[in-house]
Amino acid sequence: MAENNIITTDLFGRRTIYSSVDQITEENVIAEVNSALVIHIQNMCEEERLYWYRRGIQPVLSREKERNSFINNKAVINHAEEIVSFKNGYFMTQPANYVARNDDAKEKVDELNEYLYRSGKHDADNATIDWFHTVGLGYIYVAPSEDGDNEVPFKAYALRPQSTFVAYSMKPGNAPVYAVNTVTVDDKIYVDVWTKEKVFRLDGTYKGRLATPDPDTIATAINILKIEPNIIGEIPIIEYRYNSTNMASFEPVVGLLDELNNVLSNRIDGVEQFIQSLLVLTNCEINDEDADSIKTKGMLMLRSTAELQAKVELLSEELDQTQTQTLVEDIFRRILSICGMPSQATDRATYDTTGAAVMANFGWYQADAFARNTEDLFKASNRQFDKVILKILSQKGLLDISINDFELQLVRNETANVQSKAQAFQTLLASGLHPILAAQKSGVSNDPVSDIAMSEKYLKLIWGDPDAPKPDPAEGEATIIEEDNDNGEDASEGAV
Repeated sequence: MAENNIITTDLFGRRTIYSSVDQITEENVIAEVNSALVIHIQNMCEEERLYWYRRGIQPVLSREKERNSFINNKAVINHAEEIVSFKNGYFMTQPANYVARNDDAKEKVDELNEYLYRSGKHDADNATIDWFHTVGLGYIYVAPSEDGDNEVPFKAYALRPQSTFVAYSMKPGNAPVYAVNTVTVDDKIYVDVWTKEKVFRLDGTYKGRLATPDPDTIATAINILKIEPNIIGEIPIIEYRYNSTNMASFEPVVGLLDELNNVLSNRIDGVEQFIQSLLVLTNCEINDEDADSIKTKGMLMLRSTAELQAKVELLSEELDQTQTQTLVEDIFRRILSICGMPSQATDRATYDTTGAAVMANFGWYQADAFARNTEDLFKASNRQFDKVILKILSQKGLLDISINDFELQLVRNETANVQSKAQAFQTLLASGLHPILAAQKSGVSNDPVSDIAMSEKYLKLIWGDPDAPKPDPAEGEATIIEEDNDNGEDASEGAV
């Protein structure tokens, strides 16, 4: 295992693939794909290393010792799995859905969410999020269902990053030019290339290993097998990223994770070495039979003289576990901080453990900041997904809705600091803000348009109807005078 790429590849994030042409044609598709495959293979080798690293195949398993090589424990503390699992659960605590940006689009957006649920997008989201937390990139492929299936007009699938990539234009904006999905069978490779206008099927040769990548891996497209029109008119493979550098969630701390593995392995070695300490005999002579007897019976009979005192002792030096534990805790704190993970400090009694103090003291705000950064990137990529499904729904005549009528909503920490959010909501309402704006800015609702519409009559009971006509103060005074006159009293006489 030590000689393959899983152990030796350096990790600095996946490379973005660019294309120098504006349009992929029958004449240039093979050259463009082969140029991109060179970079994709490099990304693939790194993605494979990260994938297997998360599963526990880490460099400590191949470590060697020059001294006392017979005591060589290899322990893996798989914090990579812990980091990815936390990121997955924290980033999307509930399935993503669309929310209306105005009252007029609410019913259409509800219908769009129904199609989204049936399409399998929620499952594809979960798999894609797991992929980009593991290797830095994730991909979703969306395709129209069979003709006549209006219940599920489109289907969404998560693709393996090791066999998928998107090439972007070098012009400002970096719009996607084409997307590729590959399948390898023995020494053959099949390449599907999607552009907005056409779909190309290519084949070629493949050399290398995918499960444990070979540094000499080569993939080459040779022939065009088939060309078909792209009936959707959009590139159906969408690339999602964990961060702007295309790094995995634990990738920046791989070196620290390796050090933790080494420290733990050495601590175990220290314990074992202490237990297996050498027995030192001074002024004693024993043969092999006596040595075997000591091992089995655990006892030794010595005879001393006045001149030569027999002495037996263990040659041992115990590892200072206190200082080692301090080092371990320091490394672990740095790992949590760099990855945006909540603290697991044991000295919690020194902190205020109520309300927002917990969020601040134990790193939950930092975790949320990391998740919000990923959320922005996720939403930006998902706009391409929106374009594809709206094209499919329009072509099937099922839903006529604009991309400006809705936005993606990721629900996270829905009840965190709910009291503070409610107080902010009340303050904003009292200041004169519209209820939808107040709900949005205070964070009290993840779907302000729908929630305010549902709560309209309750808000009116508390805050009144803002659209109700207000009485004119002058008319109010006239009414009072008129009522006084109706009581039979003359205003002038009363004055006298």
